[in-house]
Amino acid sequence: MSLRRLGRTAVSAIALLLALAPISALAAGQTSITLNSLSSGETFTATGGVICASGTATSDFDHFGGGPVAGSFHLTKTLTCTDGSGTITIRVNAATVFGSPIDQGGWAVVSGTGDYTGLSGGGNVVGTYVADGIIDLYKGVLRN
Repeated sequence: MSLRRLGRTAVSAIALLLALAPISALAAGQTSITLNSLSSGETFTATGGVICASGTATSDFDHFGGGPVAGSFHLTKTLTCTDGSGTITIRVNAATVFGSPIDQGGWAVVSGTGDYTGLSGGGNVVGTYVADGIIDLYKGVLRN
């Protein structure tokens, strides 16, 4: 193999690795949080390995606005890990059409404590109304 051809092959390989690096970094932070806000209380489970696997949650409603057909709501949720690793506070902005079985919106990390002091990221949320509350599915990317 000539030096010129070897050089082109090396440059191509490096370019491919550089192109794939952001994709693998993104995949590494993919997180899914299922949060059950039921009459019995708020609990969550998480996958992705960036935050703890489970815990409890509290909600602090900020405000609700809307008209006769639809509305938006804004709140913060604090997730407390059962393993004692820390807390994560997220901001949620979502909307619903009245009578719809779901709501949807976005979320972002506001702050963290313990192992999550430098946590950042966010994503989308879809909430499904059930008989005694709502089950929210948060999907997004987190970085710590």
